[in-house]
Amino acid sequence: MDVKARLGFVGLGTMGGDLLEQARGNPKIEVAALCDIEPVALDKAARSCVNKPAQYNNHRVMLAKEKLDGVVVAVPQHLHAAISIDALDAGVNTFCEKPMGLSVAQCEAMLAAAQRNGKALMIGQVLRYIGVYRYVLELTRSGELGKPFAVRIIRTMGLWGSWGRPWRLKRETCGGMLLEINAHEIDFMRCILGEAASVSATGNRFNNLENDYEDLIFAQIVFANGGMGSLTAAACDYMGRYTGEVFCEKGTIYYDSVAKTLHVQRDGTEKEVVAYDDVHPEWENGVYREIREFAETCMGEHPATIPGEEGLRNVEIAEACYQSIREGRPVSLPLK
Repeated sequence: MDVKARLGFVGLGTMGGDLLEQARGNPKIEVAALCDIEPVALDKAARSCVNKPAQYNNHRVMLAKEKLDGVVVAVPQHLHAAISIDALDAGVNTFCEKPMGLSVAQCEAMLAAAQRNGKALMIGQVLRYIGVYRYVLELTRSGELGKPFAVRIIRTMGLWGSWGRPWRLKRETCGGMLLEINAHEIDFMRCILGEAASVSATGNRFNNLENDYEDLIFAQIVFANGGMGSLTAAACDYMGRYTGEVFCEKGTIYYDSVAKTLHVQRDGTEKEVVAYDDVHPEWENGVYREIREFAETCMGEHPATIPGEEGLRNVEIAEACYQSIREGRPVSLPLK
């Protein structure tokens, strides 16, 4: 009989549902248990499974009763740290959705739990694995365009609207824009330019008056290798856009996730324009890849591919940006 990784899922909303869907399609994974405090979400998830996974409305009970190889945590952000620590202290490898936590202190506590229990902690920074973004990372790492020295990303949208669930309206439960949304873009910049040395940010709340945090942030990041990063994050842009540019010594990459086109201008050549759908369509789904890699980690095939230390660095940059906004000055990293 083939050995499978027995996984439990805590949180079955949008992202938890996506992770569960991709896990169901992996022959190396057994969906052993499901947990959510919402009966409707729990029932819907259970009915989607061919087998009959155990169902729980309390993650501690699930951890106590089930013999699991791994737990997938996809709950609202303010619960990431506590539930992940419970899972790690129960001796179970843990996959935690981004952001890893809402503060460096929470992330450090999660890493300590993983270390003292000898278990893996993986963070769901899935942008690394998604089509065009993966292509950009692989192109910059190939050296074909020379050394990258700057990244500029604009990711904006209109008012929260239907996304404005109660926990998303407060910084203490969602982490604000930079953690709720832009942990992806911060991680993407780090993958290209390395570790950050300092940040300078400005931000304010303009249109989302039901929120208690900024809906427009301009963040500038200086990287240890001399690289420069610029991030615009907004939930007050009625047009909405998602574009990025990577500046390299021998070329520039530009992507537009609204127009769904990727542009590559190499030194001395004609510009290449590729539709998103044509960027390696044979690549596996990004969410499938991250859950596959987590299952392989649970089975001892390799260490966590996006370990907790990576998640902590992203949270640290966001936390430093918020400090810069509050204090009106640049903030050096690492935070003390």
